[in-house]
Amino acid sequence: MRNLTRYLIKLGLFLVAVLLVSHLFACKYSGERHTKQPPPAVACVGFRGRLGNLMFQFAFLYSVSQNRGLYPVIPENFQPSEPFRINKTTWHLLGVNKSPCENITSYTERWPCSFDEKLMDTPILQSAKFNGYFQSWKYWIQYENNLREIFQFQDTIAQRADKQLRDILSTQDFPCCSENATIVGIHVRRGDYTSKTVNEYGQITPNASYYQNAMDYFEKLYPQVLFIVASDDLKWTKIALKGRKNVHISLGNFGPEDMALLSLTNHTIMSVGTFGWWVAWMTRGITLYYKPIFAPGSQYSKDFNNDPSSFIYPGWIPMV
Repeated sequence: MRNLTRYLIKLGLFLVAVLLVSHLFACKYSGERHTKQPPPAVACVGFRGRLGNLMFQFAFLYSVSQNRGLYPVIPENFQPSEPFRINKTTWHLLGVNKSPCENITSYTERWPCSFDEKLMDTPILQSAKFNGYFQSWKYWIQYENNLREIFQFQDTIAQRADKQLRDILSTQDFPCCSENATIVGIHVRRGDYTSKTVNEYGQITPNASYYQNAMDYFEKLYPQVLFIVASDDLKWTKIALKGRKNVHISLGNFGPEDMALLSLTNHTIMSVGTFGWWVAWMTRGITLYYKPIFAPGSQYSKDFNNDPSSFIYPGWIPMV
């Protein structure tokens, strides 16, 4: 009986050892099989420019990734990730040792400010890098609702903008306007657009009469209008809008904060550039834009393929 007990104990230990070794081999094989799986096909963009440009590039990246079944790679320090609700799909999350954006098929847009359909017809599930600005709503219109969710401001910025707007409306500085006033956001972009080199290229910025005419347009539509202005040239803006009592000029904000504030208005008066474009898109009210977007026959007109319709969002109203 004692010998039988010893035999059973030895047999049990042997079986345990066999099971343990089998389990270890299974884990090793499974791990090897897992590590050998190739990373997913990726979509990469050569990001460049400031906030408005980066938003267009991200919107394109999002759309082409959805459309072609690719993983959208964004940089670790991607600026729009700070103000907006953008998932940080960096290449490090793929578990690879180096950027997958190197040594892959590259595509370059033909027109920075027009729709290039060839970019949306690349092979499915094949990694690709895209170079350009992609400043056309046509690239991503089918995913517009998704992008409206993504381009929601982070709570800290949204709350600051909301408080700023409430403070503006609660002051006694605007006898013209009650809390029920129609609020119109104005973005005045000048900066580099006033330089000789930029003008010779064909880029132009509105003069003071454009803003005055645009403001008159809204004052004819609504009995009480308050204009909230953000500008990169405060001195010029104050002179251009001098004499109007229903104007608040934003001071002390950085770019995303001004964008958040202007997005809370009812309607938009654009100038030029992409910052004001996104403000108008977020606001979803009446949008007026400066009609001569580019100098006819200029090099800049070629960036639009001589047709601004792919850049200007449907329904926006031209004005001079």
